[in-house]
Amino acid sequence: MNDMANLSARERQQIIDDFVDRAFAGIDPDAPGAGIAQAMRRLPDELPDAPAAEVREAWSELVELVSDEAFGQRVRAMALAGAEGGGQAESYDAQTVIEHAGAAVAAGVAPESPEGQRVLDRIVAPETPAAERAALADRLETFTDRRVERYWELMCVLNGRPPYPSGVPSFEWVIAALRAHA
Repeated sequence: MNDMANLSARERQQIIDDFVDRAFAGIDPDAPGAGIAQAMRRLPDELPDAPAAEVREAWSELVELVSDEAFGQRVRAMALAGAEGGGQAESYDAQTVIEHAGAAVAAGVAPESPEGQRVLDRIVAPETPAAERAALADRLETFTDRRVERYWELMCVLNGRPPYPSGVPSFEWVIAALRAHA
């Protein structure tokens, strides 16, 4: 980590840029979802002379994360799927997922239970055909990953932004409920 703190802002940025370049290689920058690449690159211009332990630890974890080939492949798969998505409208609202599935997770409601079915019906129209539910579960699974969420959390730390509540458990719950009630 001391090496990371001693790198110039440009050198630190290059580590992230190389990762993002690999993940988005060959994807048209105007493709649906491709604009996220720019957000993935946003780092502070400079680290303080004596960065807080939280910042040093975030840098260390971020470098480890972007150096992991499996993580890079996962982000690449998400980038490709997003670019191929064609901007189709989803049959759910992300805020509704966070609200209702988040409450279900907090309350310990099993996705496969009758109560889980009732919660799911508040997120996805009950008349949604089984094939559409399965396809939605697949799409959500493509874009739901705890390590990718961790990337964004680390970027918040490095950029001095407040943390945000985790959304992944809510989406994992919805995926399980969709599969259980297809």
